[in-house]
Amino acid sequence: MEEAKRPYRYCIFLHSGSYDRVFQAMSIANVVLATGGEVHIFFSYGALRRLVKGRTDDAVIEGEPPFFQSEIEKNLGRGTLEPISEMIGMAKRFGRFRIYACTGSMAVLNIARDELIGAVDQSMGLVSFLQLVQEADQVLYI
Repeated sequence: MEEAKRPYRYCIFLHSGSYDRVFQAMSIANVVLATGGEVHIFFSYGALRRLVKGRTDDAVIEGEPPFFQSEIEKNLGRGTLEPISEMIGMAKRFGRFRIYACTGSMAVLNIARDELIGAVDQSMGLVSFLQLVQEADQVLYI
């Protein structure tokens, strides 16, 4: 009997909370999911703040000129750019998508687990996430 093949696995270390970078990570995640893969995203530091209730869709841009933030805000207002919360919802509907909140970052930023959105599957440390990474087909750091 043939062994069942597992879906290909992407593990993403999402460090930046800048809207464009989180948007890119979620775009990659949704393409991987749509093509049959599985995705695990480890939110730390700036990215972790995106998981705090009420802050997921903040149009915060880091390290870019002011006009870039203005364009992001305009496109969100027009509906030509999807809010991060909708992209997370889409990924969850695919299944095979898990969000992890870095416990070390939670401690440094003084963020309690109950402050995070319901889409967070688990809080874990870096060592635990690295165990998932060992079986990844692709690893990204954003």
